[in-house]
Amino acid sequence: MIETGETEVRTEPENRAAGVSVGAALAAVIVASGSLWASGVSFYLPATIGWFVFVTLAALTAIVAGHVARRRAKRQGLPGRWLALAALATGWVCLLYAVLVVLVVVGLLAGFAALYGALS
Repeated sequence: MIETGETEVRTEPENRAAGVSVGAALAAVIVASGSLWASGVSFYLPATIGWFVFVTLAALTAIVAGHVARRRAKRQGLPGRWLALAALATGWVCLLYAVLVVLVVVGLLAGFAALYGALS
């Protein structure tokens, strides 16, 4: 073997799906919690369809990527198995929260519509 003066750097294989799942879960938590104080519409954000779509897509991305990351970690011995599990749990909680918020908003709108119809 001829030495060229350069050192050989070995990098450990990474589980990119675990990073994707954690990033998506964090995005879902940040948006779902209403931590967007920079915008003036943060109070009304849960009542919008865009909020529901973003949180749902981020949660589904976290769930799917978390399952992929756990499978890769188990079969190929990659790191990030427990990180992916945390992202999976967070994704499911955010998805449940988004569905419950939409059900509450729809229920309130239906209740107001029924009340308005009874008063007319």
